[in-house]
Amino acid sequence: MTGQSKPEILLVNDDGFESPFLVHLATALSELANVHVVAPATEQSGVSHSFQGFHGHELKKVPGDFPFEFHTLTGTPSDCTKFALTYLYRDLPIECVFSGPNKGENAGVSSLYSGTVAGAREAALWGFPSLALSLCYDATETMEKELLRFAVEVVDKKLYSRIPAHTFWNVNFPDENQSKFKGFKAAGQGISMFTDHYELKDGRYYLSGAKVPERFAVNSDDLLLSQGYATISPMTIDQTLQSGLVPVQQVVNKFFIR
Repeated sequence: MTGQSKPEILLVNDDGFESPFLVHLATALSELANVHVVAPATEQSGVSHSFQGFHGHELKKVPGDFPFEFHTLTGTPSDCTKFALTYLYRDLPIECVFSGPNKGENAGVSSLYSGTVAGAREAALWGFPSLALSLCYDATETMEKELLRFAVEVVDKKLYSRIPAHTFWNVNFPDENQSKFKGFKAAGQGISMFTDHYELKDGRYYLSGAKVPERFAVNSDDLLLSQGYATISPMTIDQTLQSGLVPVQQVVNKFFIR
């Protein structure tokens, strides 16, 4: 990017500002961009697209010698994105938003619960190109390097400009302990559900469960991730089932027309 002004990049996450993955990514991107980090003050996994702005936020600058701007916000990942884009950095020409990297995959139905994915989705709501980045829980240091290399390439080649408005990329990196890394593949979102159940311990109910690989659909992000591929799933914020509009209108015409 010699001879060009550095792009302005926003980075949020859901594991909180103390995540080493967050610092590693921000540091890597700072080599070729002006990076601005706004991370939750506490860990926020599984909060999906919730927000707490009506309760008031507290913003703090993280002390330390970082090659990027580093703030914490009392709130969720989507709060961090919303606050940064509409207030803190509203006068900056933010070109791309990264959410993550998360420790734990966010493929398939995990994406619906994920605060990491919500951080990217919030940016898409405002029309900013965005990507959610996640590592399988037992991913190796080698796989984190692949994630960093991918993110740097996205910024260096401005690949984020290929993300259409009001969409975002959900990117997941595999666990090399399960299968050798095979590269990248575009993949649709799987819908295989967890084996959720609750266990009573000391008077409290605790959720437990896992995904069942035998249920993964062909070419789904869940399946390809388990086979050693890093998956890139293009997602849209418009959740309308277009094929369902006519059947619903037929119901309206039959039962609700006055």
